[in-house]
Amino acid sequence: MLKQDNYLSFAIVCGFFVGVICGLAKFDEPELMILWTILSTMGIYLITIVCISVYYLFIDSSDAKVHKEKLEESLEHYRKEFDKKEQEVQDIRNFIKGLQSTD
Repeated sequence: MLKQDNYLSFAIVCGFFVGVICGLAKFDEPELMILWTILSTMGIYLITIVCISVYYLFIDSSDAKVHKEKLEESLEHYRKEFDKKEQEVQDIRNFIKGLQSTD
């Protein structure tokens, strides 16, 4: 399932290329081509924002909720793993300092 940001990015790219193609086909002046490209990109972007907003208005948000306990457990696990790695790095630094001081 695509995320909201992916839809917006896709809409901006599509709007740009549709604007460029229509601008090249319709106008001879470069200023009007650029203006048409900007306007079509903004128009498609706004249409996509409205569609995504309506979609999220009617979707059941109970599935999208984050389970707090599971998230906290996962974060605690990663914190402990980070502490272990940090201790390993500190031990390696102390070992290297010990080797350098004996020279």
